[in-house]
Amino acid sequence: MPQVSDIRLMVRAEQPVLSARIKVSYNNLEGMFARKREEALSLLRKTGVYMTDVPFIIYYDFMNLDMYDLDVEFCFPVSCLMEGNEGVQPRVIPQSKVVHCLFKGDYDEMDYLYGEMTSWMMQKGYEPEGTAYEYYYRRKEEPYDDRLTKIVLPVKS
Repeated sequence: MPQVSDIRLMVRAEQPVLSARIKVSYNNLEGMFARKREEALSLLRKTGVYMTDVPFIIYYDFMNLDMYDLDVEFCFPVSCLMEGNEGVQPRVIPQSKVVHCLFKGDYDEMDYLYGEMTSWMMQKGYEPEGTAYEYYYRRKEEPYDDRLTKIVLPVKS
């Protein structure tokens, strides 16, 4: 089973990020993410600010994804709010209640865990807010079985 942690509820602290929200097809997602990551890293090198965690992607309306027109936000967590540029803009992701779980394996096999997490939320009396965050702890080039992803689902307040 690729689920490698329990499904848990927690309060996530606010997080400053450099981000870029775009619409992109699934086939172009990886390339666009790599470009935006390089833009963010280039900006960070100039300022001396460091990333505080791995990059992540916010999928808007994750329950009704259009694989040809994904509404996503590439986020690069930073230690403080800072100036952006035309490619990546600063913002603060507010504190929120979330449900999270770790997944190990091929990205194409994560659907079942989204279902499990959503069911867990409903059983506990919570409702998904509608976005999904995926934190990528291994690169896509890693063997399928070694990819580690944290899935975070914000809870409606």
